[in-house]
Amino acid sequence: MEAGIYGMNDSKDKEESTAKKDSVLSKVLGVISGSFAPILGVLAGSGLLSALLAVLTMLGWLSKDSGTYAILSAAGHAIFYFFPVFLGVTLATKLGANPYVGGTIGAALLEPHYTDLVGGGAGNVEFLGIPVLLMSYSSTVFPILIAVSIYAVLDKLLKKIIYKDLQMFINPLISLVIIVPLTILLFGPFGTYAGEGIGAGIEFLSAKSGWITGAVLGAGWTFLTILGLHWAVIPLAIANLATGGDSIIPMAAAAPFAQIGMAIGVLLKTKNKDLKTLAGSGIVPGALAGTTELITYGILVRYKKTMVIVAAAGAAGGAINGMLGLKMTTFVLPSFLSIPAFAPMGLYVIGIFVALVTALILTLLFGYEDKKSQKG
Repeated sequence: MEAGIYGMNDSKDKEESTAKKDSVLSKVLGVISGSFAPILGVLAGSGLLSALLAVLTMLGWLSKDSGTYAILSAAGHAIFYFFPVFLGVTLATKLGANPYVGGTIGAALLEPHYTDLVGGGAGNVEFLGIPVLLMSYSSTVFPILIAVSIYAVLDKLLKKIIYKDLQMFINPLISLVIIVPLTILLFGPFGTYAGEGIGAGIEFLSAKSGWITGAVLGAGWTFLTILGLHWAVIPLAIANLATGGDSIIPMAAAAPFAQIGMAIGVLLKTKNKDLKTLAGSGIVPGALAGTTELITYGILVRYKKTMVIVAAAGAAGGAINGMLGLKMTTFVLPSFLSIPAFAPMGLYVIGIFVALVTALILTLLFGYEDKKSQKG
């Protein structure tokens, strides 16, 4: 009986521990998704604009030396260069802190007085006698994630100890004086190296066994999206862009194209008018804008067999893209319109084509309904 009692207690402890871990993980993912979601649209739009400019210059219809190109390029790249500012605003908002202070912390990292130190070869720079490790923070993600998260904690503390009528200007003053130097001295270098380290780890795995890494990402990306876990990966991809290109999204891109292929198969195979309309409605935004929510939550979650089909097709396409060592050169949502954002473009098309066609053929061969849905 003692063993049974101890066993039950251990089980309860494990359940409580798991619940706490799930709660912490859910909160972290909630903060990340809540911070990136408001700017994901403009990120994708800016990425498409950059991809369009790449096509126009490649065809010789627009010169890189022209004023038109310079202005449109500025429009397409602004969100990426000033990303710490935008992320500072959205993250502070999500954490219940002052969004304008959050944005100002990000802006301080890009302010000319600081960037002149970075780019001007200022030599040894000190802050109150402490050596400063100078580095560029344009397009970075992790430094501002750390800085604003710490600021949000400080802001809550200040609200408790500062007289309410003085909080409007005293809280921002203290926050900026503390957080900006700490970011440049500590959070920035740590966040930069941590992000680069994780990104380098994925790049290393891709280089050593690209097809395996690609197959896993291609097969699992849809499920990460359903669970909201993809928000933990997107910051890595954006951070990788600052180092010359990202290899994560090209592998993961097989998943949405597999969903599109599956939806085309359902459209051709089903006799249900509502399902046919749903599939057709999901294909268009998925193919043109990279938004596959209609397919994911309208078909994939409903018919479990389609999950297996999408996973298999995504693995096939992801393995090819991983093996070929492709790069995303600007952040986009994978779609037909965003193909120019991937390099080499021709090789990228092979991987996504394999994912789409494989899912289409599997759906036509094996159908989309499982036994339960057929009985229902």
